[in-house]
Amino acid sequence: MRGIILSMFFAIAMFAADAKYDGSRVHYESYGKGKEAVVFIHGWTCDLTFWRGQAPVYEKHRALLVDLPGHGQSEKPDVAYTQERFARAIDAVMRDAGVERGVLVGHSMGTPVAITFLRLFPARTKALVMVDGFVPQAPKDDADRASQKARMDPFLRSFREPNYKETAQKMIQGMFSDKTTPAQREEIQSKMGATPQHVMASAMEGMFALEAPKPGETYSVPVMAIMVASPGRAGYETQLRAVFPNLRKYEAWEGSGHFLMMESPARFNSALEEFLAGLERRP
Repeated sequence: MRGIILSMFFAIAMFAADAKYDGSRVHYESYGKGKEAVVFIHGWTCDLTFWRGQAPVYEKHRALLVDLPGHGQSEKPDVAYTQERFARAIDAVMRDAGVERGVLVGHSMGTPVAITFLRLFPARTKALVMVDGFVPQAPKDDADRASQKARMDPFLRSFREPNYKETAQKMIQGMFSDKTTPAQREEIQSKMGATPQHVMASAMEGMFALEAPKPGETYSVPVMAIMVASPGRAGYETQLRAVFPNLRKYEAWEGSGHFLMMESPARFNSALEEFLAGLERRP
């Protein structure tokens, strides 16, 4: 009976809606009431359903789940899908939902989207949660910049080619781990692969165009980062702390894949709830 009552309550507390940004619909789901919300931002070519494992969190908090422009049920015009477009669409959703400040939870590309939002709207950003997402590091010098460009240009061009789906599928398959179930693999590949080419290519270009933090650029907002453990990521926590001195928790999960919140929802939800509770205890 208690479960039925709770289900009825959340059915009433949740509603789906569309905000408008730059003349296009931005789809979102809204849970609860209040001026502050946990805002879930999915990654490249994903959609808000990738957060379904976080229902135990978003169903008991004021929360927004957003389909970024070009993704999910949002409209998909042929425009440049920059990080700024995504961040301003998040702002449009928050305004439409009556939310003044958000704890931005960004998976993968959702992390640079959240950082762009912070840069544009610092007063509307309560905290950040980075979920296997990266903050770029500035090239050491011109030679390093040229080397990075030489490596990235062919990769980015590949998403404009006729066989872009094959390129995307190979990349997606590399994001899985032994913890990614067959059903999850099928769902992830199907949904990401259905993204229109113009969105897929432009969003990838926009993600890698994100400006690295400048020397001395810091933000005092509370931050949590949950990453996949990897030898290639040594030093990333130190890099983050230089920009976000209020990094309250950094976790590196061994044996996890890129979609760690889907693979291990209970573990992820527990970490997120602990972080959210800490925000209420500490200024």
